[in-house]
Amino acid sequence: MADTYNFTDGSITGGEAATQQNLFANDVYLLRSTIDFSLQTLDASETDVAQAIIIPAGTTVLTAYARVITTDVGAVFNIGYDGNIDQWGVSLATTADTIVGGLGSNAPVYFAAANTLDIQADASHDLDTLKIEVIAVCISHVK
Repeated sequence: MADTYNFTDGSITGGEAATQQNLFANDVYLLRSTIDFSLQTLDASETDVAQAIIIPAGTTVLTAYARVITTDVGAVFNIGYDGNIDQWGVSLATTADTIVGGLGSNAPVYFAAANTLDIQADASHDLDTLKIEVIAVCISHVK
């Protein structure tokens, strides 16, 4: 059975809370969150999901990607949301200080309602030593 783990508010021991943004209409901004899977393994065989970033209502995500901080040899993961878990592609995390993601559909996604940007392990490898910074490039449509 799949589990969902919330990394958005620092609730995983040692996890960092995502920075809150002051949103202004039509501003381009970044949402970022650091996730350390050594603190909470993502089980690939059970399609576990890690909620990485809260996307506010009325936001367009132009693209999303991850910066590998600590590698997990063989790790493959999806970056997306509940409607399309691999929206920004399947990324292979091979070396530290590598940018991965943005490989799938690069079409912007508009979120009328609040949602989360999610990470899911590929079925072949648990995420258990990987540490990444997840970044979403956004435009706010809130006035």
